[in-house]
Amino acid sequence: MCKNNLTKTACLTIVLICFTFSPVTAAVISIDADDYPDGTDISTAFPGITLSSVGDYTGLDGLVYAWGDALASTPTNVFANNLSYQRQWHAGITDGFALRADFAYPADSVTIDIIGDDQGDIGVLYAYGAADNLLESVTSPQLEYGEVFTAVIERASFDIKYIIAGGSADNTVHLDNLAANVPEPASLVLLSLGALLLRKIAQ
Repeated sequence: MCKNNLTKTACLTIVLICFTFSPVTAAVISIDADDYPDGTDISTAFPGITLSSVGDYTGLDGLVYAWGDALASTPTNVFANNLSYQRQWHAGITDGFALRADFAYPADSVTIDIIGDDQGDIGVLYAYGAADNLLESVTSPQLEYGEVFTAVIERASFDIKYIIAGGSADNTVHLDNLAANVPEPASLVLLSLGALLLRKIAQ
């Protein structure tokens, strides 16, 4: 089966047609700190996602915590780190303490609430692929104290492996209400089978 080049081309065409017309179903994973007491480590609290604090700021422990905050966009809590800044996040290249979320299975869309904690704050959301390549980014407008901007990144395929969010330049922001759209288990099986078939045809 699929031995010569002509047959391989025909097989490849059939597989591509099948997957073009086979819908991939997905489910939204909601990641919110509201259900946890202040100071709870929620880095691995959500199935299919790992939260971490990243950057070169001295003393950053790499974990993410739940913490009560009057500026929360959902009822009570936001994402926090272990620094004295706690509920503030900064995505700068140096002295950074940004929020990172890694997905067990790549997402095709991600949203997060960026909240101003001062006058004129600007936040940013970066989406990265499996090769650590920057896929897309969204920058908020200048935010007033307590103003919420929902950053949204939507892709044509499931290629967002992780995101990083925080304040840009010299700004800090609060972060809340993260959500990602990822393939459901049945679709993951379908995608895996497709990849296997394509490898077999190429041999």
